Amino acid sequence: MNNQEDFGSKFHNGNDDQTVNLKEVVSNYLYHWPLFFIGVIFCLSIAFIYLRYSSPAYLVNSTLLIKDDKKGPGAGAADLLNELDMFGSSKLVDNEIEIIKSKTLMRKVVDRLNLSVTYKTEGRVVDSDIYTNKPVNIDVVEINSSIYGESLNLTFPSATTYQLEDTETGKKVKGAIGQLQRNMFGVYRVSIIGDLSKVDHLSITFNNPQLVTDNLLAKLSVTLASKQSTVFNLSLESNVPQKGRDILNTLIQVYNEAALADKNRTTQSTIQFIDERLKLISGELTEVEKDVEGFKSSRGLTDISNDANLFLDNVKANDAKLNEVELQISVIQDIQRYVNSNSIQEKLPSTLGINDPVLLNQINQLAELQLQRDRLLATTTMDNPLVQPIIKQIETTRAGIKSNIHNISISLANTKNNLLGNNLQFQGSIKKIPGQERQLISIKRQQTIKETLYLYLLQKKEEAALSYASAIADSRTVDPAYSSPEPVKPRKLLIVAAALLMGLILPAGLIYGREILNNKIQSSLDISSATTTPILGEIFFSENSGAIVVNAKSRAAIAEQFRSIRTNMQFLYGKTEPGIGKVTLLTSSMSGEGKSFVTSNLATTMAISGKKTVLLELDLRKPKVSQYLNLVNKKGLSNYLIGKAEIPDIIQPSNVHPNFFVIGSGPIPPNPSELLVNSEIDILVNYLKENFDEIFIDTPPIGLVTDAQILSRLADATLYLVREGVTFKGQIQNLDVLYKEKKFPKINVIYNGVKLDGKYGYGYGYGSGYYSDDQHKKSINFKSVFKYISSRL
Repeated sequence: MNNQEDFGSKFHNGNDDQTVNLKEVVSNYLYHWPLFFIGVIFCLSIAFIYLRYSSPAYLVNSTLLIKDDKKGPGAGAADLLNELDMFGSSKLVDNEIEIIKSKTLMRKVVDRLNLSVTYKTEGRVVDSDIYTNKPVNIDVVEINSSIYGESLNLTFPSATTYQLEDTETGKKVKGAIGQLQRNMFGVYRVSIIGDLSKVDHLSITFNNPQLVTDNLLAKLSVTLASKQSTVFNLSLESNVPQKGRDILNTLIQVYNEAALADKNRTTQSTIQFIDERLKLISGELTEVEKDVEGFKSSRGLTDISNDANLFLDNVKANDAKLNEVELQISVIQDIQRYVNSNSIQEKLPSTLGINDPVLLNQINQLAELQLQRDRLLATTTMDNPLVQPIIKQIETTRAGIKSNIHNISISLANTKNNLLGNNLQFQGSIKKIPGQERQLISIKRQQTIKETLYLYLLQKKEEAALSYASAIADSRTVDPAYSSPEPVKPRKLLIVAAALLMGLILPAGLIYGREILNNKIQSSLDISSATTTPILGEIFFSENSGAIVVNAKSRAAIAEQFRSIRTNMQFLYGKTEPGIGKVTLLTSSMSGEGKSFVTSNLATTMAISGKKTVLLELDLRKPKVSQYLNLVNKKGLSNYLIGKAEIPDIIQPSNVHPNFFVIGSGPIPPNPSELLVNSEIDILVNYLKENFDEIFIDTPPIGLVTDAQILSRLADATLYLVREGVTFKGQIQNLDVLYKEKKFPKINVIYNGVKLDGKYGYGYGYGSGYYSDDQHKKSINFKSVFKYISSRL
């Protein structure tokens, strides 16, 4: 056994030789090079088609500066501390980003640019968007949602009419150009703005504005230029660069308009309050002036005394103060009503005539907090953690305003009482004036009160209007929208590289999958990975070879392999007794693995070397050796084993070589296994060992019957046939059990049917061309090339 183990280690290329294994794996993949070629060409073709017909996407960018008024030079100590806080402006920045990305603003952009309508011209494969040079414009008022996303053909039967046709349903609608139309598609107007002769086929698609808005928001990106700045970088991907630039510029415009409208809400409330008061005072002043005119004309009065003028001037001054106080009380009541209301929709109150800096600061702070709350609620809900702190600050500020206006109300009430007291004193003095003069003074007093209040309101209205007109948004466009000169998508080099990689990965995965699913032996690596049984030799597959491929003059590769196995068998047996023949048993897992072919050629090889050789055809169920050698098989082993023939009678020449003899199987018996356990077979083998140098026993497959195990007691060595593409991998595991349990003497593997195709390293450069019998030219034609390529797929 030591000799067997030493020799087996020489031929067994197991897991300890990773270089050989890696070479076989690489060779297996290189063998299927046409599959990789087809995979690469296929993937590159798909990539080319995709790059040829996919719409390029351009990156449009813009830069926007958000001003922070709190960081001006006049900021107080608290503001200075906020500036030192590196996270002080994070809430402001986050809020503005969410506002810019809000659906409300983007929906305004979609409506203003009419982006819900898509204009395309027909191409050979895909349609092209003609946003920049569209010849028509469709102003949409209302569109039937059932046609959203459907392509409509727009044609012009005449110079004054158009026709819209639904290509799917065949519905057609005609209308006049430039006029608002209502039909089954909706309410819209078609206007011509360009040259129709440059467009062969015009396709119109009405899209859901909300879906267009969502799609644009998905492509919009708003990021900070740096952590410590309030400069935003806006970017948008668009298939049409001009369209993307228009979207970003309009978005910034809409954002500024919304910010300015929020900023002017207090001024608008003040102007509205003044207008309402002016209407009332204007009517009252007109009535008083008519009273003065009527009183003078009826009494024939032209002037009053100096005393009356003095009292009248005092009354005017006191009444002016009283009007101002009453106006302030009215404003305070409006503010009080506002802070007591819990409605979010309540308008911000006017602060006209209020000079208290604390109250004004509190109202401005409340307005800013409400503005932040409204901006957040436009993109989120009341439960958002960012909203709740602002709501708490609003409640705290309201409580402070309530306390402050309570104190101011008390102060204004006391002032009003004092002024009313002064009026009583003045009225007592006026009573001393003659009656007609007293009545005229009373009427002119009312006129003066109304005039003073009217002029005061006009002055405040002009101040509010000036403030409204001079208000600007707290943002500035640093860089208007600009697009990249080259498309950012698709990335040609990346897609080509990915296609090339996929063209290699897909065939490799297919080959690997087939290898995983394949349960048959494909290389010596499969054998060495499943068993430690030594591999004695390999025999190439020869498609056109006959039954006997070995002769004295043969220089074919397969003949040399049999000679190599013959040499290896000398080491296999080790030291033997002189004059005693060596018995070699050949078996396999199943039928079709070339056992009879290998046995016949090994026996021929021994005979050519001068060894007297005999082959026993002990596969009594399916004998093939006699058929291979064209021998008569009427009398053989079955006759001898039942006592119907003698040993010399069953030995016959092989007609292959003078040293090669064959003992045929004879007629097929009904009980082969029972015949093999008798002593006659032992007597026969002992006789042959004394008269022959080499005895080969061809036995049935071990996986089907037990004949080989029965005969193993007579053998000196066992050769187990494994054939590429025929033997199952599971059967090699059974061989490993036989080897480890030593149920057969000196068992070795012969790897049969190895194909010279380069699949596992056995290329045509393996050495076959070295031999003279292999040096023949093959005709190259389309059929042979196709067969060659098909075999490697």
